[in-house]
Amino acid sequence: GSEMRQLLGRLPLFILSLTHVHAFTSVPSLPATRDQCSVARCSQGAAIGPLGAPIRNKLRRASLPHGGGTLLRMGGSEMEKKQSELLNSLLLQRSIQTQLYYYAEFRDDFKKQWLEDFLDHKGLLLFHSFGGLKVSVTEYLETMMNTAPYTYTISANWGSTMGGSKDNPFLQRAAMKTYDETIHPQKVVKGIMQIREQLKGEWVNDLSTIDFEDHIFWEELEDEVHHASLAEAAERVARIEEEKKASEKASLQKGGENATASGGETRGTKTLTSRAPATSDPPPFSLESRERNPLGVSDNLVVQSIRGEQGSTPLRGKNYDVCKKAATYIAVRQVVSRLDGGVAEARAQGAWLRQTWDAEFKTLFESDSGRYVSEHFLAGLARKPSLAMPVGGKLFSVDPMDLTKKVVEARRKVLQGWQDYLDSDQVESGHTEIMRDLLIKSFGTL
Repeated sequence: GSEMRQLLGRLPLFILSLTHVHAFTSVPSLPATRDQCSVARCSQGAAIGPLGAPIRNKLRRASLPHGGGTLLRMGGSEMEKKQSELLNSLLLQRSIQTQLYYYAEFRDDFKKQWLEDFLDHKGLLLFHSFGGLKVSVTEYLETMMNTAPYTYTISANWGSTMGGSKDNPFLQRAAMKTYDETIHPQKVVKGIMQIREQLKGEWVNDLSTIDFEDHIFWEELEDEVHHASLAEAAERVARIEEEKKASEKASLQKGGENATASGGETRGTKTLTSRAPATSDPPPFSLESRERNPLGVSDNLVVQSIRGEQGSTPLRGKNYDVCKKAATYIAVRQVVSRLDGGVAEARAQGAWLRQTWDAEFKTLFESDSGRYVSEHFLAGLARKPSLAMPVGGKLFSVDPMDLTKKVVEARRKVLQGWQDYLDSDQVESGHTEIMRDLLIKSFGTL
């Protein structure tokens, strides 16, 4: 009632006061070089609860580093039920990476090192895939909110020595200076929450671009097939004309020989032999060719639309690519799961798709394989020739083009669910809930 409203009214003041309540942790100073300062690494101590109350920190560790997180541990049906959780985890991961980018851009190595070390996320800044978050969203944010500030003592040489060797004993050195750098986790987590809400707004707009990208993909593929058919037909006509000319020439020569031998004139007969046209494989997929064509690169569609927009986050194009990769990964697993539970023909399609996925693409999706992985997968799958797969002693036709359409349609539904989630206020509500719980726990310790 009224008491709870009063408590919630004090929430901003309480969160601000947390940075002054926790005790600082100091570490010994270390010398630094002239060009860079050194910081003594302190081991992360046990997290403390509100107003200094100790709490236990039980972390769920993924079996795989970066890419072995929540998304990869879920099965097909469970994954469909927890779409929002997967998106929420990816949203936090990319928010942390954006914060790390800001620290690196402004050469704030102390906060960057601390944030990467927090809950063992070393190397997360350069990780370009999904599944990089090793704990749940709530656990990460609550643990950081309950973590005491860290104080680092830094030693550095201010100024530089010019005109002499660094080993010159007669050269006067600049004095070593020390200062303290304090990291307030409560301020850091507040910044991460703000980035999450900013990314949410960007993703709502950017994910709708994938429908346009899919339309371009099918148009390019149809044009490629059409041009390949025209080129094959032109090659067949040219070959027939050459064979026709060669046959006429041979007939004339043979007729002339017969006329000479008999003393008369013999009209030769023309023979035209036909053979099956040679098949030609479609041109291989090339990321470079797509990069040269702005309409063929989905990332460029987003980058071009936000170029010059100062309000966009710096990793917006990469975030878009990772979202496509994650959505495509989920779509493939959903399609395989549905085909496995279908009739014999569907099971044959599912068996082939699973074999192809495991042999060629699964590792690319479950690791940091760079950008445009989803484009490479869809283009490679659609260009494969039709074949027959045995199931139960019978052969069933498998059309890779049709399977590609199933994956694209499944991905469209996944993205629609993501957009519905991002259009709601669940992200902001989650942040408010975490801060409310922290407030209630804190007043409970008084």
